[in-house]
Amino acid sequence: MDNKNNNTQYLKGLFEIAILMMLQKKTMYGYELTKELKESKCFSISDGSIYPILKRLTANDYVDVFSEEYEGRIRKYYRITDLGKALVENRLKELDSIIKYFKEIKGMD
Repeated sequence: MDNKNNNTQYLKGLFEIAILMMLQKKTMYGYELTKELKESKCFSISDGSIYPILKRLTANDYVDVFSEEYEGRIRKYYRITDLGKALVENRLKELDSIIKYFKEIKGMD
């Protein structure tokens, strides 16, 4: 397996938290989320990949979805719920603990 595939697998689990954190800033539509993820230095995502993630986040009540007309077209927008905000907070605490542990192993703490 090449390094790019390894990075993709590693980062795959972080897509949800990144999406939820972006939605904490503002309500967004799917393509907008994809575009922002693509512009990041960390994530690479294909155009259609975001929708199964959004569907899963919606099904778990971490995200609400609503439709609105924009320039004559109906667009689905996503916003984070209180449950989603709590998940972000918990996941960030977990990540902090993991980073702290790695630093301890490396002898940085």
